[in-house]
Amino acid sequence: MPKYQIIKDIKVIDTVILKEGEEIELSNENDALIMNTPFGQLELSFNQIKDSIKLKETIEVTITELEDEDLIKEYRLQLDVKTTRRKARDIEKYLRETLERMI
Repeated sequence: MPKYQIIKDIKVIDTVILKEGEEIELSNENDALIMNTPFGQLELSFNQIKDSIKLKETIEVTITELEDEDLIKEYRLQLDVKTTRRKARDIEKYLRETLERMI
């Protein structure tokens, strides 16, 4: 499920129910956020909170141990990143420049 970060406090009758910086998970944009508040159970649709949240970028890295660290052969490195297309191109450029110096 995608994670979202609260970018501004979400209030109900001057009471903050979600603070800036907190994270929530919604399975999709049709999903509703259901939570218990001092006012009882509250259901907020994605459209009601979309101006107060942003998609949290995630990075997953997998490292596998090798038998012989000095053995030279071809390896495949894969990086899964959830971000914008522009930032993905910046990351790709940085990795290419860095790897060229290392190899």
